[in-house]
Amino acid sequence: KQWYQRRVRVDIGADVVFTSSQRGEMEDFCKENTPRLALNMVGGRETIQLLKCLGENSHLVTYGAMSNSPMSVPFGLQVFKDITLHSYWMTRWTKKHARTELEDEMFGRIAEFYQSGELTPTPYKENSFHDFAEALDNAYKVKQLFVVDKTLSDPRSFGE
Repeated sequence: KQWYQRRVRVDIGADVVFTSSQRGEMEDFCKENTPRLALNMVGGRETIQLLKCLGENSHLVTYGAMSNSPMSVPFGLQVFKDITLHSYWMTRWTKKHARTELEDEMFGRIAEFYQSGELTPTPYKENSFHDFAEALDNAYKVKQLFVVDKTLSDPRSFGE
């Protein structure tokens, strides 16, 4: 499962992806690289290693809290490296900005990123609901998308 998640993130634009179990690889990477932006979906104490990897005037964006444990940030990293912490919760943003000019602008910019090729969709396979067993078997290989129209046009829907 983790290899799939890593591959998808690289496919949509990440330079490098580490899971919480890859602390050694991340430390090796940080010896030769100085990222300025990190995206964190887990939170918790593992995030400190990610912060240590960042260069001066960097940003850490947390968009998930999968670990359900608090994150204590050493003040030295914020003060001496000038690292800025950001958090983002899509549900809150959507509730606040639904049907506004800002939401229209966001979707417009996302569409431009797709049109220019700067953003590409996650690879997926379309499925009929009748093929759910095969879709589940392949769920960690490629994202599975169930398409209602495809299912309704399938003769099996009508008992034939």
